[in-house]
Amino acid sequence: MIFDGHSDILYGMNQKRQQGEADVFRRCYEKWFRQGQVEGCIAVLWSNPDMAVPAAVQVTQQLQTLKQELEVCGDEITLLRSADDLVQAQQQGSIYFLLGVEGLDGCPQNEARIDWLYEQGVRHVGLTWNGANDFAGGVHTGDGLTDLGRRAVRRIQKKRMLLDVSHLNDGSLRDVLLVADGPVIASHSNCRRLCDVPRNLTDDQIKAIAATGGLIGINSYPSFIASAREKQDLQHLTDHLVHAAELVGTEHVGLGLDLNYWAEDGTTAELPELQQYQKAEALLQLMEQRGFAKEEIRQVCRDNFLRLLQGALA
Repeated sequence: MIFDGHSDILYGMNQKRQQGEADVFRRCYEKWFRQGQVEGCIAVLWSNPDMAVPAAVQVTQQLQTLKQELEVCGDEITLLRSADDLVQAQQQGSIYFLLGVEGLDGCPQNEARIDWLYEQGVRHVGLTWNGANDFAGGVHTGDGLTDLGRRAVRRIQKKRMLLDVSHLNDGSLRDVLLVADGPVIASHSNCRRLCDVPRNLTDDQIKAIAATGGLIGINSYPSFIASAREKQDLQHLTDHLVHAAELVGTEHVGLGLDLNYWAEDGTTAELPELQQYQKAEALLQLMEQRGFAKEEIRQVCRDNFLRLLQGALA
């Protein structure tokens, strides 16, 4: 079984809802989860800066979409708010979502917004996306963590929410690690040693994240795998898994696949070998060929994220 540490499925479902479709998860996506043996994911609220719709409206729409989908297919989806929800979902075979926010850009820029998000069911927070806001600087900026950001980090961890640094620039990531007193994750980032782009992590950053008790979720987005197009494939994706595991052990590595599988117009970047969840078995087979033991594969593909989920749901 697989737990995906980063999914934009709420964005995809909301697109279809805005086009007048209903019962979207069951009709369009459930089969991919089942075929790929993906039992759950961190489903993030994400505001697309390229859309004319304001960020706050996008977040509100996605929350409404999730509510509507839970009403029509509650047997197929469970929104995790507590550890009991996780146990029940696993027993019933329901696909479970841990609700997250991929950046606080669509929210009022104040510390109290963390509490509001928690009340909506959010248990995972990234401070910003690629740009800068009042909390932190993303990978497209040079800004570090602000005083408000430091207070937000403390508040997030006090509420036991998962703190995600995947989109932070090096300065903000450094600052978060100085403030944090609990696990930190990079839910969908790769190894900069193998692909030198700002969204990937240096070896020292990977080690520092692991030292908090957190993990790194390896990302299938092609340009984070390799700079050369001919190397943007499953073999080189597995190189990132191997390198991270060699640095910090398999207990600090997971999968944050970041699949843009909702797009039907061919506009999103994706690996031909891993376009949708039903192809995920090929990655597991390749991991075994590369020397991962079965227990290590289980750790990376499922158990490591579930360990952190249980802490966030306590």
